Amino acid sequence: MNRYFFNFRARGEVTRDHLGMYLPDIEAARAEAIHTSRDLSFLAQQAGERLCGYEIEVADASGEPVLKVPLDS
Repeated sequence: MNRYFFNFRARGEVTRDHLGMYLPDIEAARAEAIHTSRDLSFLAQQAGERLCGYEIEVADASGEPVLKVPLDS
């Protein structure tokens, strides 16, 4: 299992995930990020907010970003 961190990027600022999640591989991390982005986009739509320019940045155990998933609502 590998540890991945799901950081939140908004308007040039990053909110770091300090706990992370242990997942089997990068594809599992991608699926988790996509699921989370859909949940956040749905909640934003319900609140009348837009998340253009926001993204989930997935980082590996060393803190290096390995993929980004945009939040579009």
